[in-house]
Amino acid sequence: MSEVLALPLVKGALRILGFTIPIPVIFILAALAWVQFDKSSAIRQAVNERVREMVAGAEIASLEAQLDAQAWIAARSAEAAREAERRHAVEATARTNLAARLAAIQIENEILNDDLADLLSRPVDRDCAVDTDVLGRLRSK
Repeated sequence: MSEVLALPLVKGALRILGFTIPIPVIFILAALAWVQFDKSSAIRQAVNERVREMVAGAEIASLEAQLDAQAWIAARSAEAAREAERRHAVEATARTNLAARLAAIQIENEILNDDLADLLSRPVDRDCAVDTDVLGRLRSK
């Protein structure tokens, strides 16, 4: 019953709006109906689904690229750490070798100082400035 009463009101409202608005209300209602129909159509749903798939695919590709970049960075970091460890080992070996050479040089220096002190403590012959012992050592070297 309310449908019967509402029909003349709608017709009257359409007649008034049709004269007062330059674009007929029928076109506005048709456009709204088309939008509503388009939202629920299978084609629009398929298009929306495809757009969602494309966006998801792009996000997955972006995340994979980030993972690849992070793996590359991790590999370079591990390589740099191995190189640093190798350099540290080489430096430690060099320090050890240098300390051993320094100790050997210090021992040799002490021996040479003792030899020099021994040579300086011996008296020199009046006829010769070089002792026969020293001369013998010089010839053997």
